[in-house]
Amino acid sequence: MRFCIDYRRLNAITLKDAFPLPRIDEIFDQLSDAIYYTKFDFKSGYFQVPLSKEDRPKTAFSTRDNHYQFTVLPQGITNGPATFQRVINHILGPARWKYALAYIDD
Repeated sequence: MRFCIDYRRLNAITLKDAFPLPRIDEIFDQLSDAIYYTKFDFKSGYFQVPLSKEDRPKTAFSTRDNHYQFTVLPQGITNGPATFQRVINHILGPARWKYALAYIDD
């Protein structure tokens, strides 16, 4: 079961982050000469990226019993992929496009 929140209204008023995501054809071109391949799957991807305190109220939601807000990057917000890609690019640092590539498949 996946917990879902409708962030369409928030996404409609959010300034879009045009951070470039890698294209799969560029990744395949880069991999064509590689001898060894390894992959890592960030099982909890977005949920490992903390939200700033000032952005947490924007993710608020209610249940029958209480009100909550995310402290980590939730799924379904418009700038989620760009934010996550930026974090991964920072982690890979100078190894990116040389020894390591990052691709968001979902």
